[in-house]
Amino acid sequence: MTSVDMGVDSRDTGAFAGATGWIEEIGFAAMTLASCLALYLRILLGKARLDVPAFAASLRQAGLSILPAITLVTASVGLIIGHQIEAILNQLDLPGLILLTVTYATVLELVPILVGILVAGRAGVALAVRQATLTVTGEMDGLLVNGIHPIQFTVGPVLLAMLLMSFAFVIWGTLVTFAAAGFWLWGMTGVSPALFLEALRRALDVPTLIEALVKPLLFALLIALIATVNGTAAGRNPEGIARAATRTMIGAVAAILVTDLLYILLLRV
Repeated sequence: MTSVDMGVDSRDTGAFAGATGWIEEIGFAAMTLASCLALYLRILLGKARLDVPAFAASLRQAGLSILPAITLVTASVGLIIGHQIEAILNQLDLPGLILLTVTYATVLELVPILVGILVAGRAGVALAVRQATLTVTGEMDGLLVNGIHPIQFTVGPVLLAMLLMSFAFVIWGTLVTFAAAGFWLWGMTGVSPALFLEALRRALDVPTLIEALVKPLLFALLIALIATVNGTAAGRNPEGIARAATRTMIGAVAAILVTDLLYILLLRV
């Protein structure tokens, strides 16, 4: 197996160049996902071990380092939502309906997208830079020479960490958002906590909860694959590292929004 087989091109122009580059990128993303799934299966069967230090470092990078940012952002969103509901309630006497609608939109759309964007900005870009650095410096070739599968070794722990932390962050972000919105409405408009909790209970049925928890996992998977493809496409030119980071952020945000839109159009009809 050569570096070209794993998507590592020795040319300065980088891998996946030319008119068919996007097809190669999709194929490499599929190969990356298959390699990671194979690693996880071997770990479950006891035939391989998870790189615990790398996994722990990825958890810190994908999660703990952006916990303050997620808490601040979701708390601010909760206060903004509370303020907007207050403005509507001052004109309409439909608190239950408004709370139900806003709660549903927040759980299914707002919080998962915000978490996805923050994870892309921190963990996704970091993964792309790491993969690009390994490619530019030739360390990917070194892994191959030593008989180590470069994708499983570099992406496997990171993808698992991103999935776990995205799942946890959506739960945490939702709780913080509704706590902030509830306190605002209680203090500014007199909406009772009982009414707010009733709106939550009505909005958060089992299918809604499943959808809200599945979305961040899908977003994290897309972010990891996009970061891996862009990092591997850096080639031998050091400028490819910055290009990989920029393309990953833009591509991840676009993928999150387009995927969410497709989900709405295809699965909710």
